[in-house]
Amino acid sequence: MSMQHVTTDFTSWLARWDAQQQRHIPDREERFTAMVDAVAAFAGPEPRVLDLGCGPGSLSARVLDRVPGASVVAIDADPVLLAIGRSALGGRSQLQFVDADLRADWVGALPSPGPYDAAVSTTALHWLGLEQLVRLYHALATVLRPGAVFLDGDRLDFDHDQRTIAAGARQVRPEWPDAPEGAEDYDAWWAAAVAEPALATEVAEREQRWHAHPHEDEAHSYEFHSSALFSAGFVEVGTLWQHLANRVLVAIR
Repeated sequence: MSMQHVTTDFTSWLARWDAQQQRHIPDREERFTAMVDAVAAFAGPEPRVLDLGCGPGSLSARVLDRVPGASVVAIDADPVLLAIGRSALGGRSQLQFVDADLRADWVGALPSPGPYDAAVSTTALHWLGLEQLVRLYHALATVLRPGAVFLDGDRLDFDHDQRTIAAGARQVRPEWPDAPEGAEDYDAWWAAAVAEPALATEVAEREQRWHAHPHEDEAHSYEFHSSALFSAGFVEVGTLWQHLANRVLVAIR
């Protein structure tokens, strides 16, 4: 490890990540609370948890704060965010980061084949295409035990017959609101991360992997997620929490 890595305050980097995400998703902490409370309620005091598309581990850390007996395997393919998470949260023995692409064989990269008691994801799965998401849910069903819970906190569009409702919801609040004037937003955070010397290796690797995440992409509807989960073998699907299109989907394996 270089001296730059030793002296860089990655806890601050994680806090800055959380701050800019909160500015774009004002209900983020409320959504997190709904998710971690559900993990505690559905999965018991010592659950084995998967965090899909974990970023720097924001949700994983909150799961462990809420359920101290949990163990979490946090999966992402962004080397910059993984480096921040590993450095900022590396002291948590019950948290293990895994570098794997959810569009590929991420199950083969797990430290244990399972079964797991819960899986969570936040602001991540809308990056996946329709076929990729279907494959992900089928793979997820193979590593969750019967009765396990899956929680997805994300922008889930209204269904195909709810166009007027969807348009009205966007008038109430855009899916990705601008950060307040003068506050660090998503693009500014990434510009700073790219310029951070301690992350130079990870930035170069990220550029090789081509992690482009346009925010104007189309989110998948709740009905698509529900159908894909039932097709994968989940037995119940519902909405646990919702504000406009910002939802927590819950599914039982």
